[in-house]
This record gives sequence, structure tokens and C-alpha cells, in this order.
Amino acid sequence: MISRKKISFTILISIMFPVLALAACKHAGSYSQGGISETGFYLDTVVTLTVYGTEDKSILQGAFSLIADYESMLSRTREGSDIWNINHSAGTPTEVSAETISLLQTALNYCELSDGAFDITIAPVTDLWDFHGEGSGNVPDQEQLAEALSHVNYKNIKITGNTVTLSDAQAAIDLGAIAKGYIGDRIKDFLLSKGIASGMINLGGNVLVIGEKPDSSLWKIGIRKPFSEDGSELSAVVSAADQSVVTSGTYERYFIKDNILYHHILDSQTGYPAKTGLSSVSILSDSATEGDTLSTTCFLLGPEKGMNLIEKTNGVEALFITEDGELLYSSGFSTT
Repeated sequence: MISRKKISFTILISIMFPVLALAACKHAGSYSQGGISETGFYLDTVVTLTVYGTEDKSILQGAFSLIADYESMLSRTREGSDIWNINHSAGTPTEVSAETISLLQTALNYCELSDGAFDITIAPVTDLWDFHGEGSGNVPDQEQLAEALSHVNYKNIKITGNTVTLSDAQAAIDLGAIAKGYIGDRIKDFLLSKGIASGMINLGGNVLVIGEKPDSSLWKIGIRKPFSEDGSELSAVVSAADQSVVTSGTYERYFIKDNILYHHILDSQTGYPAKTGLSSVSILSDSATEGDTLSTTCFLLGPEKGMNLIEKTNGVEALFITEDGELLYSSGFSTT
């Protein structure tokens, strides 16, 4: 059964929640509470990496370089990336890296698990909407949506060895609902390989923590109240060690036109923003790849089906926030 609790707020550092559109810029370093921290603009968002027990900034520089490498592999807008090459292949077989194959297979598992509610071939529909530009945004007409939707079907992706073929030449892949989580996991692996035992990876709000805090206490991660005026109000605070917290919400990217709010989480059946009665889904898990995908999948499935999926998934907890402000917790979710 879903546990329900009326929303209450605590003022802490707000956690923001971004999306994938891979890009990068130079970053600046600073020292933080006995550790080192660097911030830059990557993945179309502010990325902050903080590690303790070292003053070797080359470790962080290596981590940022790794993010750039994954940009070159997974961005659908970066010419020459694996995903760009697949999408522009006109249906011909395209050889890609083993990592891209592995991530595609993981994503396809969630497509299957959700009966297509989560579908990584949503790209033709996404391209019709404008959630990045300034102004009122763009609402596509029914004819445009119908044409785009005719090319949305994850079963059009065929994988043989390291070769990917789109059986519909006009289909296109968008890994925006999984790639950031995957990149976070790989950055964490990299930092662990460098001997980092305590740290935080904040990919614009996809938060991963390494171990515990330097004082051996748990990390405190705030889950933002949807549409709070200044972003500082929180719905809950989660204690975590060596885990990730990932959120998908309607307030991440949206526009309002004719008094209607249009958000970026699109329904693969209608082409319009999903209407599930939810404002956000936050996932606490060991894997940010899993958390990233589940946050979107559960949002699309809605509160009942989404929470049923969480309860069947080992090692994962969730907090759903409804449009009317209720907090829906999975059975093992605890807050501070």
C-alpha cells in the first residue's frame, strides 16, 4: 500500500533536477571543508564534483574529461556520436561502442518492463516541442504529432553484436532519461579507482554520494518542493551513503501557453506531456542509471503502477509527489 503524508517543508540547500543535452565548458576549482571541489557547465547543466581526502585537482580534471568523452559517445545532438550516427543512418546497420550497446540494452529492458510507457525512440516527438527556448514554447499540431508518433516504437531497434539497426528509417533514439545516470555511475567508478572514499557528484541534481561524509555521518540530500518560488523549499530530506538520488519532475523544463502548463516528460502514446497526477518522482538507489530510468518510468506509469514497480525492485525506494502536494512513499523509504 502507498503511504501518504501531507507535505511539510524544511529550508535547506535545494536540489535541482536537469536533463541531458550534452555540452561542456571550462570549470574552476576551489577548496571545500578539507576537500576539493570543481564546478563546470556540462550536460546542459551545472555539474559539481567534490572529493575529500586529497588535494590533487587532476583527479577532478580527469573526471570532467570523462564526462566530455561520454558526450562524444551518447549525445543525440553531437555530430559523430554513436547515437547521432544511429539516428542519421537512414536505417542502415551502424557499428557503435560496446558501452553504447550495453546502455541501449539496459534502456530497452525498461521499455519492455513498462510496456512502452518508457520508450527511447521518443526523439521524433521531442523534436516537435521547444522546452529550451525562451518565450511561450511550441505546441505541435495533431497532424505533426501523429506523424512523429508513427515512428515511436522501441521494437524498431535491432541489436546484433556491436551493430544497431533502426528498422524504421525515420525512427530516432534519445537516451536523455538514462544517460546522465549512467555517466554519474561511471564518474563514481573513476573516483573510486583513484582512492576517493568520500565525495559527492552533482550532475545538476542527479546526486550520487561516495561513502559517508568525512566525519562519518550520512549525507543529507534535499528533495525540492515542485514549483517552489525560489527553489529553496524542500519536500523531504534523505539520508544516504554510497547511493544516488535522482528526480524527474514537471517543473524541470516547461512552458505555459494559454494558461496550460506543458512539461517535458512526454507520453509515448499521445505525444503530449504525460498526465499522471504526479509532479515529481524521486528514486533512492545504489545505481544512478537505475534511478534515472526509474524516475521517468514511474512518472509515466503513474502513482499506482509506478509504486508497484518500485516495490518489486530490490534495493530501490521512491518518493512520489502528487499535483496536489501529497507525498507517496515506498515501504522502505525514510526521511530525516
